[in-house]
Amino acid sequence: MKLDFLKKLAVKLERRNNAVFSYPVEMQKKYLLGFKTPQNDFERAYDQYCCQMKLNGKITIFLLNLVSLPLLIYFYFKKNSSGEKIKHYDAVFFSEGISERVIPNSLKEEFSNWFIVKKHGELFSQKDKQYFRKLVKLYPISWHFLLKCLLKIRFYSYECAMHTPQAIVVCGEYSFTSSVLTDYCKNKGVSHINVMHGEKLYYIRDSFFRFDRCYVWDEYYAELFKELRVDKNQFLIEVPPSLKFGADIKRKQQYNYTYYLGSEDENTLKIIADTLEKLKRKGNSIVIRPHPRYSNMKQIIEIFKFAEIENLEKISIEDSLMRTGCAISVYSTVLNQALYNSVPIVIDNISNLGNYEKLRELRYVCLEKDHQLLSEII
Repeated sequence: MKLDFLKKLAVKLERRNNAVFSYPVEMQKKYLLGFKTPQNDFERAYDQYCCQMKLNGKITIFLLNLVSLPLLIYFYFKKNSSGEKIKHYDAVFFSEGISERVIPNSLKEEFSNWFIVKKHGELFSQKDKQYFRKLVKLYPISWHFLLKCLLKIRFYSYECAMHTPQAIVVCGEYSFTSSVLTDYCKNKGVSHINVMHGEKLYYIRDSFFRFDRCYVWDEYYAELFKELRVDKNQFLIEVPPSLKFGADIKRKQQYNYTYYLGSEDENTLKIIADTLEKLKRKGNSIVIRPHPRYSNMKQIIEIFKFAEIENLEKISIEDSLMRTGCAISVYSTVLNQALYNSVPIVIDNISNLGNYEKLRELRYVCLEKDHQLLSEII
């Protein structure tokens, strides 16, 4: 229950802040350049934490630390999970609800047997406590930083003990714990590997991180990350099955337009609905794809009464894209997926013109590729 609370709190803060659009890029760059070159993974992790807290603001930082202190004490002394029978796997993937298709084929083939973590076990050994106390000594009053690191160490320790992997694979470049965990894995002789799973903009949330390997979809993203002062020696370029679907998923158009929602507020959703109704009146079929993390389904059903709303449990993102004539969004991984699978894309420059105008400054890759604007087709 405590972990569920933390996850819900993180989502709520992310939706409320929307810092990727609200925090000016020039201010992000200036803040980022103010850091000295980190000398180790602990410093990298803490610098990334500082960048994220800069986006949140002082009041949020205070509240996060206030909530984190009792939880930090609780998880430090919490009993370990009851041990299952030890079974070796070459690689462990922390899925966090993300499809295994984000794992590049070459990486999948490198390790012969995989364990997919769907429910976290926890272990905090005496050696883990000694390791964690190094962090406490360095950053004694950064309780939120320490709490997140403690939780991840407990998860990693359990998987290392139960499955003795050669590699731990994650989608975690956005987590300020990532560099600490790379160092932790090194001490256990385990490779720490990150795979890209979602669209990226210039955003200091994703700064400073280091993995043993980090797979990205295009050199464009490697260069973007390097501008965010991450370690430069970790990148490999490979398009995973989640992006380029392959011949097993056939294109069969059933609808004219599918709108892929993000974290839009109610007012923005109403503008989107008004715009899409205009398309429908021209004889087009309209489908709405809710966001699995951010969308309020009751709200979506009420606002988009005129359109079909996709059931996320029954219709995969791959099937959704391959049955639509055009994919529409402000910015989304889905638009990149569409392009890789020859589905035309439309960028929404109507529902939030301010955000659209910031996308070029934020280095949005789809603006450099073939696309239409929503205003052009209305």
